[in-house]
Formats: sequence, structure tokens, C-alpha cells
Amino acid sequence: MDSNAPADELEQLRQRLTEMETLLKSQQQLEQMLGKREELYRTVLESLTEGILITNHESKIIYANSRLEEITGYPKDEILGLVSYKLLLDPKEWPSMERRLKERLGGKEESYEHEIRRKDGTLHWIRVRATPYRNALGEIIGTVGALSCIQAQKELEQENEYLLDEIKAHQNTCNIVGNSPALLKVLQQIAVVAPTEATVLILGESGTGKELVARDLHEHSARKERPLVKVNCASVPKELFESEFFGHVRGAFTGAVKDRAGRFELADGGTLFLDEIGEIPLDLQAKLLRVLQEGTFERVGEERTRKVDIRLIAATNRDLLSEAKAGRFRLDLFYRLSVFPVELPALRERREDIPALAEHFLKQSAKRMLVPAPKLTRAHARELMSYDWPGNVRELQNVVERAVILSRNGPLRFDLGSALSRPLPSVAASAPTVSAIEIPSGLTIADLKARERELIIATLQRTNGKIYGAEGAAAQLGLKPTTLASKIKKLGLKKLVTVTG
Repeated sequence: MDSNAPADELEQLRQRLTEMETLLKSQQQLEQMLGKREELYRTVLESLTEGILITNHESKIIYANSRLEEITGYPKDEILGLVSYKLLLDPKEWPSMERRLKERLGGKEESYEHEIRRKDGTLHWIRVRATPYRNALGEIIGTVGALSCIQAQKELEQENEYLLDEIKAHQNTCNIVGNSPALLKVLQQIAVVAPTEATVLILGESGTGKELVARDLHEHSARKERPLVKVNCASVPKELFESEFFGHVRGAFTGAVKDRAGRFELADGGTLFLDEIGEIPLDLQAKLLRVLQEGTFERVGEERTRKVDIRLIAATNRDLLSEAKAGRFRLDLFYRLSVFPVELPALRERREDIPALAEHFLKQSAKRMLVPAPKLTRAHARELMSYDWPGNVRELQNVVERAVILSRNGPLRFDLGSALSRPLPSVAASAPTVSAIEIPSGLTIADLKARERELIIATLQRTNGKIYGAEGAAAQLGLKPTTLASKIKKLGLKKLVTVTG
């Protein structure tokens, strides 16, 4: 036996122990270095203004930063291990998110917008930038999602979209003009009720300027810095009333391709003007009464109850009390609306205002047509004041505009006695056909075509752009709706149409 063998084995053991100690120190150093790197990464992720959500291949959350807590309302320790889209999205969105996950695991990067449900139940718009991440072998093992809050941006987009439409629709709107005793009484009522939160019901014939009064009420209220949102109830198809008022969520019905805020939501903090409120279907009036009394509603297709703070101004040319007694309008809604009624006088009851109104419309029309404003003589004023004006201020505006068009090559002339100037009745059975209109002598074919265009414009303005139905422009002109639609397209008047069916 070799006497040196135990010594050699002992030396080998010492060398092995030294190697293990060296390896252990290296591992400890590596762990310290990796720990510092992880600490650095966490510090970077926590400093971002975006919410960071890291999920595995099953979309289960394995990391979330503090900003994500602020956006979703969920503490990090509550969401780790949960499926991200099942936590934050409506169940009907899950299938599409599962498809997105498969695409992400296939290497696809994506940016999209979503409305998530926060822990407190409120909905919140976010923008998501989703990127697949890989392990050391280059295999995709999950997703990194960067979430940005865009709720304020979405609210502004919805409000701006509505306000732009309002600007286009009302770019020719004038202020209240006149100083007759009848008008001064109305202005005094406006001055009294405008600063309050009272609901106002504006009464009067068509064309008397009910919308102008609503705008004046809003401009002199504490809500003037917030939007005045208008709904012309006569132009809304019956099946779309609820969506128009309260909004809808995507998929609520055929054609609902995205979430949409209703007019009540857009008017939150401001004023909602419901013109021709007598046209609201009876079965929707209970929901309208509820939101007026409680300030709550639900979008179509959504269970979440939303709250709004609006001031309501309504207008009608109907006798709503008689409608209520006949069972066509809710009596309780009538009383809720008529807290402060304001009745507008017909133009024939304030004839002394006609010259000032005509002068205003002359300047307005001339400016729009880029022509010098014609002079309104005393004879013109007497002529206008002697007419009965069944169409009220709106008819006067149309007559003046027509006169400005025809006076570009001659003296100012108002055709008050012709059938063309008279407002057409709203009942289809009594509406004259275009062929039955008496045309003054001396006109050329070009003149007739121009007058046909003017007649269509005036009728569309009178019906608020509505073509179909008993009170639509087609019925008033004695034309088939399809024929009128074809003429409108040919004449380039589609921008005047608000409801096509």
C-alpha cells in the first residue's frame, strides 16, 4: 500500500473544496449583480407614466407597476395570477382578446384603445401598446402591455364631435332681434329664469325662434361655459330615440359598431335642449322622466347606471296638456317640464319688429353670398309688415334670402303674393304638387330651376332636414321621397339632410 495515498486524496479534497468555494462566490456575485439589475429594472418600470402589465402565455398577470394601480384601481397584490382581460373587460370582449393573445404569442405587436372597468365599477378609456417578450432562448413566453389613460381625451373628442356638428348646423343663427312689447316680455322672462336651474318649457308656433331663446337662456346661466346640446325630437327615428338620448355600447343592436355617448351624457354639466318634445314616443317618456328626476340612466345594452347633471330646456308647438288628457303624453312629464313656461309671440303679433328683422337677414344673406346688402326701403317695410307670416321668423328669413338671390341683377323684390312664397302646409294630403305652383310670367327655365332649388332648400330648413314621413319635406312638396332624394343629390344639398329614412 502506498503511504502517500491518503495525503494525495486529502489534497484533492482541499482543491475540490477551494473550487467549490470559488464557484459559490461567483454565484453569489452573479446573484448580487442580477439582483441589482432587477432592482434597476423595477425602478425604471415604477418611474414610467404608463401602467405596465406583464402577463405569461396564459395572459395571467405576473407583474404590474404602481401606475397600473392608479389606472385600474386594483392593488398589485390583488391582481397577480389573474387573467388580465377577464379582470378588466366585459365578458363579451373575452373572445376577441383570446384571439389577440394568440396573435401576440405568434410575434405580433399591436396598439389599440379599450374601455376597461375599474375596481369601483366605473368605465375608463385606455390606450394599450402590447409587445410579446422572449426568454433567453428566444421563445415568446408572454406579453408586456403599456397602458395610457385617455379618458379625458375621449370625453373631449365626444364633446368636440358634437360641438363641431352644432357649429355647422347653426353657423347662420342670429341673435334675438326686436324691441316690441311682446318680445320685451319674453326677454324679461329670460332674464328672470336664466340664472336659475329651473326647467323651462318654450311654447310657440313653428318658426318663432324657440331655439334662439334656448341659447339665450343657456348663455345667461351659470352653465354657459359648458355645452348646450340640442336634440330635435322630430328628426329622430322612433327606434333610435333611446340610443340618441342615452347612448349605446358596441353590439347593443345591429349597426352599433362602437360605444357611443348619448345627448344626456354629452350635456353633463351643461344644458340639454329638447326641441319638439311632443314627438317623443310615449314608451320612452317614463325613462325621460326618471333621468330628469333622479339624474340616472343606462346606455342601451349596458347594465351600469350612469349619473348626469343637466339643466333641461324643452320646446313645443303643441298643446301638451291636451295631448296628455288625450293619452298621447304623460301628464306627470308635462308637469315636470312646465316649471317655467315661456310663450313666444307669433311674428304677426310683433309686426313692429319686422323691419329690424328683415334688415338683419338682408345683411346676413348678403355677407354669406359675398354681395352688397340691398337697401330696405320704407315701402319694403310696409309690404313685409302687411303680410300675415304663417311661417313666422323662419319664413321671413327665407323670403329675404330669396329676395337677395334675385336682386343681384336688379332691385330688391319680395314675392309675398305668389304660391312660391307661401309656407306649405305640413299635412301631406293638402300639400300642393310642384306642377301645381303658379309661376309668375317673365321667368326663364334657368329662373325656374333656381326657384326649384330655393323651394327645396326652404322646405328642408322648415322640416329640419327631414325627408320622409307625413311632416317630411317630400310630403310637403308633393314628391316621392326617392324623387326628392335624387333631386337633393343632384343639386348638392345633401348637407341639409339630417334624417333620410
